[in-house]
Amino acid sequence: MKILRILLFLNALFLMTLNGQNHDFNWILGSGDDNNLLDFSTMPFTIDRQSRPMGMEGSNTSMSDSEGNLLFYSNGCYIADSSHDTMMNGGIIAPGELQEFYCDGGGSPWQQGVIALPAPDNDSIYYVFNIDMNTPFFGHPTYLSIAPYHLYYQKINMNRNNGLGEVVENNGIAVKDTLAHSSVQAVRHANGTDWWVIVPKLQTNCYWVVLVDASGVQPAELKCDGKEWSDVDFGQAAFTPDQKKYVRYSFYNGIHIYDFDNETGDLSNSIHVDTPTDDSTTLGGAAISPNSRFLYITHPFRVSQYDLEAVNVKDSEEIVAEWDGFQNPFPTIFYLAALAPDGKVYISSTSSTKNLHVIHYPDCKGLASNLEQHGIDLPAFNFASIPNFPHYRNMPSGIDCDTVQVSSNDTEIALKEFKVFPNPSFGDFIVEFSNPIRSGYFSLYDIAGKEVLNVPVNENQLQVEIQAPTHLKGLYFYKIKEKGIVISTGKVFLN
Repeated sequence: MKILRILLFLNALFLMTLNGQNHDFNWILGSGDDNNLLDFSTMPFTIDRQSRPMGMEGSNTSMSDSEGNLLFYSNGCYIADSSHDTMMNGGIIAPGELQEFYCDGGGSPWQQGVIALPAPDNDSIYYVFNIDMNTPFFGHPTYLSIAPYHLYYQKINMNRNNGLGEVVENNGIAVKDTLAHSSVQAVRHANGTDWWVIVPKLQTNCYWVVLVDASGVQPAELKCDGKEWSDVDFGQAAFTPDQKKYVRYSFYNGIHIYDFDNETGDLSNSIHVDTPTDDSTTLGGAAISPNSRFLYITHPFRVSQYDLEAVNVKDSEEIVAEWDGFQNPFPTIFYLAALAPDGKVYISSTSSTKNLHVIHYPDCKGLASNLEQHGIDLPAFNFASIPNFPHYRNMPSGIDCDTVQVSSNDTEIALKEFKVFPNPSFGDFIVEFSNPIRSGYFSLYDIAGKEVLNVPVNENQLQVEIQAPTHLKGLYFYKIKEKGIVISTGKVFLN
């Protein structure tokens, strides 16, 4: 009965959403060849391969109607309609250097460089906001001399072109200023219908905030608070689903947390959290749990969780994953992150891979959040991208993190700890469980992702002896599954 109650709650939570809350139900991820379409209109979601490609890098957004049907999507260079062809008048949305030097070979490289919104009080009109690229000399002379200079908007009428839509207002200027290299975001107004669009101003502590209401795109206002940013600002921004906080993160600038007033668009009470910068790349991302409490920060080789309700946010950090070295075929290190309609957080990688990482229970503290590395297999390559959406719902998962976790095949999985030793080993090693699992198996994979060993784990076993074939040498990755659900991953070195 307990499982049934939880499943009924989740079903009501995610599948029977309020009308108009399904605009993020279609995710399109790709590398410039075939793309992946993730459809969240069913639970679990489905994944299909799309044969008409759109090159994607850091910029990615899409729009579905109130029933969850795909309407259009964009890579920050052009807009494609639901037939996967270029939308009428949507072929050039970033004129200038971005169009000339990037769009022919892929999409906009800016992280969160584009976002789509439904117009207030009109189910036929939609907006796409996107940043361009300009090349005046400014900033750090040894690093960056380019940056966006416009926040454009495209107004779309879906009643045009036999329901495939038409861009009826092209390249309208919402902001004209030197802008940050990432982090176009949006959030609902306090009235529940209008929108705030926010884009950072380069090398400052200021943000341009644009109101979108029933009469259109209003003049931007500049809001300033907190610590100034450097020009090395590639990263990701997110609002909490409850619309009360705005978080912006980059590798070199750390985490900036603001209180947000969605009645006025004001930012206040800034908190700055330094983060480690000892890795070999400047990339990283951010996402927030459905209950608006936990912030997930992706470093290239680890993922950290922060408690936004803690007295000292910095001291609340818990590392919930360290990259296990898996490649498919390139390294699956952590990059951009996004909260999905199913209440889970998905994380892309910086290179072309056929996997996404997934945080199954982001409302849960620490390791109970259950980050499964390369847990989603994609039929086509994805180069770095993750869709950029506003939050359309404010609904915590309702999972009791202290007792059970609910999996996609309706089982209860108790929280457990695992130990694999000796590691490195000379072929034989032991998997030890803190609590017995209920029927599962231990699988070993090579660096290409091919399964090379599968050992059953019987019910109530506390230890399993693994005898690896003598020809297996080097680094391998393991998954432990209970009732078909991955409950632990890691790596082992065989001498």
